[in-house]
Amino acid sequence: MRILIISCFLFLPSMGYAQLSMDDFLQSALQSSAVKVFDTQDDFLDENPYKLSLIRGLEFRTESNQLDNDRQDYTVRLNPANPWEVKRNNEYFKNYQQMLQLDRQRELKEVMKIHYETIINWAYLDELKKLKKEEQEIIKTSIDILAAQKFSSYFDANDYADLKIEQIEKMVELEELTFGEDAQRSEVEALYPLARNQEITWTLSELIPIEKIQYLVSSQPSFSGVVELAYRQKKIDLALSEWKLEKSNINIGYIKAQYQGYRIEQERKPWSIGVGIAIPITNPNKDKMTKAKLEIIEAESDLLIAKTEQEVGAELVKKYLQNLSIRYNNLQNRLDSLDIPALASSLQKIEDSNPITMIKLRGSMIKSKSMAARIKKEIYLAYIDYLWYSELLQQQPFTNYLSAGLY
Repeated sequence: MRILIISCFLFLPSMGYAQLSMDDFLQSALQSSAVKVFDTQDDFLDENPYKLSLIRGLEFRTESNQLDNDRQDYTVRLNPANPWEVKRNNEYFKNYQQMLQLDRQRELKEVMKIHYETIINWAYLDELKKLKKEEQEIIKTSIDILAAQKFSSYFDANDYADLKIEQIEKMVELEELTFGEDAQRSEVEALYPLARNQEITWTLSELIPIEKIQYLVSSQPSFSGVVELAYRQKKIDLALSEWKLEKSNINIGYIKAQYQGYRIEQERKPWSIGVGIAIPITNPNKDKMTKAKLEIIEAESDLLIAKTEQEVGAELVKKYLQNLSIRYNNLQNRLDSLDIPALASSLQKIEDSNPITMIKLRGSMIKSKSMAARIKKEIYLAYIDYLWYSELLQQQPFTNYLSAGLY
């Protein structure tokens, strides 16, 4: 038993947290409270709680005929529901439920976009930390070289002092990135609570290659706003249904049965039946009908605006993405054209070459890599914006559009 316990403690440090996959994190958007509330509302409306009764009201009345206790009258009065009102009410809530279903898709699209952007921001922050650590190593190497050249003609006191200060600045910058990573982890855990016990290892290198993004965007026809425009149209339908409902929301009349017991002594039938039909001179719901009409006008305007925004927005994002891709490709080509090993070999052949020159070149390369990482991040964010306009983010079955193995 003692050996078993010791073995457990020996292997305990090597046990790490399970890694949080991008797929699990993205699919957790379906469990978001902002999305699930629509599911709850939809399930509630499936039970048809809005259906009106065929009877609007039932009254029982009694009165003394001519204040004679022996001449008591009894009346049962039934107010039937307006069949047009029942029909319009059902139509209204059917449209309302359909609008909720479309709104759920819109909300899911927003939540998915936040999840995608969180992955991209984490991967970018991870890349910056790696570059910052590499930059620190370069500065440390430069300081060591200058310290070794203290009594050489290559030694520059100003450069040495500047490097010492820069070393401190880079340490502070790395600390800030670490704090930023902590804040980013809190955001991930807020979106997906199960991430608290999992390790996050998302990197830019494991995301979909830029070349594949360029191909997907250029080969896919630009279509946008299918759900958004359907939602806007449904808001028009809902406002129109409300207007029709208010128009039909009137009392159509009544049916009554009256019992007068004293008529039996008069050898007359005690029962009598009456029917009343309401003839409205003006609709009593004009104020509500006017409000519904204004909502129709507003919804129609929103539809036109949304259509323009979707069409223009999708095209602008596509062009922006293309421009970013060109900038990234040009930068990568320039970096690739720098044959660092050949350049280092050439510098070594020069008798008076300062070894710190190569270190400075590596430092400049880090700045270029940081710029490339920033442009790469902007490309991924623009790519998600394009998918947002194309309404692919919320489509089922689920697809991870940041996966390197996509298509």
